[in-house]
Amino acid sequence: MSRRAVLKVVKTNYTPSAPWMVRVPPRLQRIERARKKFFAKESIAKAYVERLAKQLGDYHSQALGLSDRQKLEASECYRLLEKHDASLFDAVHHYLTYVEQTKRSIPVRELFDEFLSVKQQDNVSPKYLADLRSKLGRFVNSFHDTLVCNLSVAQIEAWIRSLSIGTVSRESYRRNVSVLLEFGRRRGYLPANPAADIKIRRRPEGEVSILAPEELRNLLSKCAPEIVPYVAICAFAGLRPSEAASLLWSDIHLDTMQIEVRARHSKTRRYRLVPIQPNLGKWLMPFRGKGGAIYYSRRKFREAYKAAGMEKWKMDILRHSYGTYRLPILKSADALALEMGNSPDVIFRHYRRPMNEACASAYFDLRPSIPPCPASNDAPSDARDESFQKKLIQRRQRNAPGTLNADRGQAA
Repeated sequence: MSRRAVLKVVKTNYTPSAPWMVRVPPRLQRIERARKKFFAKESIAKAYVERLAKQLGDYHSQALGLSDRQKLEASECYRLLEKHDASLFDAVHHYLTYVEQTKRSIPVRELFDEFLSVKQQDNVSPKYLADLRSKLGRFVNSFHDTLVCNLSVAQIEAWIRSLSIGTVSRESYRRNVSVLLEFGRRRGYLPANPAADIKIRRRPEGEVSILAPEELRNLLSKCAPEIVPYVAICAFAGLRPSEAASLLWSDIHLDTMQIEVRARHSKTRRYRLVPIQPNLGKWLMPFRGKGGAIYYSRRKFREAYKAAGMEKWKMDILRHSYGTYRLPILKSADALALEMGNSPDVIFRHYRRPMNEACASAYFDLRPSIPPCPASNDAPSDARDESFQKKLIQRRQRNAPGTLNADRGQAA
């Protein structure tokens, strides 16, 4: 026969600051979330005992008032919960929590619209918005009317792995979905971010592709004269494709040998000055005095790298080449990170490889054998119109090599 719990106050030596203890009856332990309660004053402990006694009496009266149907239903619930080692109270509490969460939650499509609206208000770059619409658009199409609180880790991971894409792209999709769901979690639409727990195997660190000096010379020789400045800036200044596509000729200062990368065009949203190497100055000098945007054509660039024997253009290969050849010359990850607009950690992970200074210098000794002749007839006639330039820069950001639209165009 089991011992019956006796409600009383006991003085103990467990905790000197709260010596008065009350043992909670087993039937109330789940509700009180404790087996023992400790109090600093005896009077408070006695008041707690009185409350528990009243609560037990109320429960006894309520139990006697249950109908036969309610008793049968409770008995069946206990039978079903027995194999899960859960109480009826746990089951009801879990259900009520779920119901409250679903009332606050919204479908995936509504969360996506709300998320995009906030990003547009934050004035993020057109390239980033296009990437969100593309990747998250596929996610929304698959989970259109699903409440975000009902999304599970298994569902999202299965969806990501069902996509016919590479490892790096899978991680990119997971990251974007995680950003979306984290936005929903902060707004109370779901209790936790399931995408944050998904682990995608990443490409081994440091494996970036670069061009040999002769490969770059061959590429530049195949470029149409009007796109030479864009390619040379990416190769010898290390700008990201979207940053180079956003440049105006007024951002290139050949008198001080510096390139201005404005915060609104930078991936990190930070203003920086990039030095113009002496050989880059030679490539740009014939275009000195031009106005408007740096000219770029996706079609002409594709024709150039295919003519140079490259069937597929590797993302950011010109930027990676710059970082790899520049590090042995600078001998400082901090200085190179300042030029490239990233962190010393990224420099160490991607651009450290066996290379002497003489080999690195050969890359920056590439100069035009015949100065490229600017082809002004290929540039738009209204290139100096400010509103036109803004639209042109946005279009080039989307179509720059290594960006989403550029990859689509090459695949086509």
